[in-house]
Amino acid sequence: MKDSQRARLAMMQATLAVLNQHADLYAANTALTKARATLAELVQDLDPTATIQQGAARTESPGAVKKATKNLLAERTAEVAAALLALADETQNISLHTDADYTERQLQRATDNDLLRIAKNIHARATEHAQALAAQAVTPAELTELQAALDAFRAEMTAPRTTIASSKALKQQITADLRQATALLRNRIDKFLLRYRRPQPQFFAAYQSARQVINTATRSEKPTAPAPL
Repeated sequence: MKDSQRARLAMMQATLAVLNQHADLYAANTALTKARATLAELVQDLDPTATIQQGAARTESPGAVKKATKNLLAERTAEVAAALLALADETQNISLHTDADYTERQLQRATDNDLLRIAKNIHARATEHAQALAAQAVTPAELTELQAALDAFRAEMTAPRTTIASSKALKQQITADLRQATALLRNRIDKFLLRYRRPQPQFFAAYQSARQVINTATRSEKPTAPAPL
């Protein structure tokens, strides 16, 4: 939440506190009571401890795959690639040799997208040549392990992107809630309070004081131009 938004929230919290403190004075005013309840719901959602705020504060980066997950995929891919490379040499299969010619270190140093692409291709080629690879003790279980490592890697690649999208949506929701609360104060509660200006001057004055927006945002001051000589 931005400093300007925090300032607006602080004003709303102070205003709501005044309304709650003097609730008995307008208990018979159904419209004001209902407006106060709506404001309370919005302020609760906007509170920094609320779930919506916690979600918006997340800052995960796209493609933040854990090192252990990447190393495991590189290891499983290299093991199967080694068997494919031996088969390619045996059968003089140049295309297969090109697809399988990777070391574990190369795979570990590859980008996430490149590793995903290579590992998927290795798995597909190994599945294609599964019968021939059986002579090198490449079992279906080994290919299953490679697929599991692929799935885990892919999940960690995509999960942060989902978080980013959710965070953006939550920030938009915060902005919408602030806008709704501001409109509720200006178009409803401020007008309702006019009825209490003369009969309940202390209540009205406390409300007006709370409604003053306190701008806590830090602003850089422009350098003062030197006075002409």
